[in-house]
Amino acid sequence: MKSAMSLTVFKRASAPQDGAPSDDRRRPEHDPGFAAAAQRFTYRLACATPPAFREPIAEAFLRRASAPGPAAEHAFQRALGLRLAGECGRDAAVVAKAADTFYARQYRQLLNPVMGVFAATATLAVLGAGRPPRGRFWRRHRPVEMAMAETAEDAGPILVLDRQTVATPVYLPLALNLIDWGRLTRWLEGEGPPPAALRRLIRGEKTECAEPGATARRRPAAGATIAVADAALRSRKLALLALHPYDPDAMGLHLTLFGVEAVAPEVLMRDHALEAGALDPWIRAAERRKEKLFFLVGGVEEAFTQCSQNLFVKKPVPVERRRANWSREWVPSDSLEQLLGGQFEIFQATVSASGLPGVSPRNGDVGLAGLVARRGKRPVILIPYFTGNGVHGHAAKIWSNPVASLMIWDDHTAGCAVTLSGPSRVASHDWVTSRFPEAAKKIGVRRRQNGEPADDPEYWFVQSVVDIRLQDEPVELNSLDSARATCSIHAAGLAHHGKKPAYFAADSLATYDMEWQHKREARGRPRDPSGDLRRSWLAESAGALEARRAHLAGVLAGEDV
Repeated sequence: MKSAMSLTVFKRASAPQDGAPSDDRRRPEHDPGFAAAAQRFTYRLACATPPAFREPIAEAFLRRASAPGPAAEHAFQRALGLRLAGECGRDAAVVAKAADTFYARQYRQLLNPVMGVFAATATLAVLGAGRPPRGRFWRRHRPVEMAMAETAEDAGPILVLDRQTVATPVYLPLALNLIDWGRLTRWLEGEGPPPAALRRLIRGEKTECAEPGATARRRPAAGATIAVADAALRSRKLALLALHPYDPDAMGLHLTLFGVEAVAPEVLMRDHALEAGALDPWIRAAERRKEKLFFLVGGVEEAFTQCSQNLFVKKPVPVERRRANWSREWVPSDSLEQLLGGQFEIFQATVSASGLPGVSPRNGDVGLAGLVARRGKRPVILIPYFTGNGVHGHAAKIWSNPVASLMIWDDHTAGCAVTLSGPSRVASHDWVTSRFPEAAKKIGVRRRQNGEPADDPEYWFVQSVVDIRLQDEPVELNSLDSARATCSIHAAGLAHHGKKPAYFAADSLATYDMEWQHKREARGRPRDPSGDLRRSWLAESAGALEARRAHLAGVLAGEDV
């Protein structure tokens, strides 16, 4: 892709007359000041258009020549840098420079053994995908679906086939005796909507709601997973956030998949020449639960560290207590303040106008990860964003698709899973302070480790709540490990524990190649019928897998945190 400075956005200067200097600096497109002004004008022009039009404009005119990733990120990085420069006198390019450092050091399109075994041994994975666009012009948007994939017996939520291919299992309830199996087959092949029985699971049942500006429904965990699968099969994109809640060293790994397809176990065995028994854990889990199994399979488009994990450490509670105390469950007839007041982590899913999804955790001290406020009758969740890796991927996605979803996976207090969805925007700290002073005041009391006031948020996510989905099944309970309090690494907290940006050894992989990625996506889902990539991966990752399993066994045995 071309950079904004190399595009013929402005008419090229005519050839110099005889005897006139031919210095390129006479041409406006070679004048750095003129180019910067042109980019500012183009960004403002994009902001004046309907959100769905902004991403194509950014790709055409606002992409940095040497930077990978979506050009909407580049546009937002530059705009934020200019705003911070005006407010604080900082270098206007400081945000873009931080993002470029992240792209160069951590943003990858293949997995190395450290990444692969981390994903393969994850006990939880947050899934996110975008539905086809709805509406026109200013109302055009892609609804966002998200779900939590859990370990089923000894079958994890992520299957790493090789360094470029990842799968996640989806279990369909066979008890749905009204299911249209012909329509199910067509849906799995990407040729239509899911059968009516699955659509009912996705929709759930309406329930009483305390919020007059929102509607609430209850649905089983399978309904949320099927909703994500339906969105992924339509967009061919899927985001996964691999989680290790019991591991004090875990940083969180984000994966984005392209060319996503639904694949039956026997087809997956053939497409990747898998060794005998490779899928047995997932097949056994489906058989015992009397469910139909298929996998969402795609190629790795993005792989990078989520440094906000783990700001805290959890411990499993005894088996008999994991789902025992159901009476604590929050329900939509309770207030959102009651739910959010006990949270120190919220998962956020966003999708760009083109369908690229992302999932991230939003962390803070207890009760400060997200704050409930109200605009008229409609509740909004205010989430402060503090200085991170400079990429600002979620803000850029909201810029082109101003809707989002939040998941509260409360495995420590209420024992429930709740998804909140609706319009979303990014707002400055001053904007929030003037409209929601109480929320800004709560964030303002934070202190650094040395006792000095912590920095203000770089900006806020303002999430309207119009749809509330409560999972029928209670969440297995965990307990917080007192050895690491919440918000003690960063999230503008006390920073007692250090982050590890080199945790996944990303420097062992080549930097991102956008042209190669275009070619990969044109070929679709990766296949390896010869099994060469699979055998190479198993040999390459064997040592890392053994070390990872030994580390996790030590963590669960209660070794030092």
